[in-house]
Amino acid sequence: MKCPACGFENLPGAEACEACGSDLTTVEAGESELPIQQALAEDTIDRLFPYPPITVEVGASIAVTLRAMQEKRFGCAMVVRNGKLVGIVTERDMLYKVANRVTKLESTPVDTIMTPNPGVVRHGDTLAKALNLMAMHKYRHVPIVDDEEKPLGFLSSKGIFKYLCQHALPAA
Repeated sequence: MKCPACGFENLPGAEACEACGSDLTTVEAGESELPIQQALAEDTIDRLFPYPPITVEVGASIAVTLRAMQEKRFGCAMVVRNGKLVGIVTERDMLYKVANRVTKLESTPVDTIMTPNPGVVRHGDTLAKALNLMAMHKYRHVPIVDDEEKPLGFLSSKGIFKYLCQHALPAA
């Protein structure tokens, strides 16, 4: 989606221009828009059947968090304080921040390695918004929260990829 103010080519469905910050919510879709672009701008994250969240309280150990992620076979866990999201820990964090660096997994708090205040989406947000967030911040997992910042679930790049394959590839 081209910004009318500066001409920057943003991802479809972006709400603000990444270059100048201009509001893009009132920009009309172009005639040459592909069907997948229209679907991403109109479909909501609810179409992806989001995963339920794994949550751990601030202060929980890395070991407890890792076991929960392994048990559910999920690539992330959400760190909460009094039920509200304060961070996220991913398999990438475990690989780059823990492996060969942290030796006391049982006593090291997970919040020492979490990504604080991650970008989030809410029910009703478009897939384009979620994709834009993932692309701009290099996220593989995006928390879904309610209006009180309580985790409801998460989106994964795998779920987005499945959606794209179903909607962008011609039926065989």
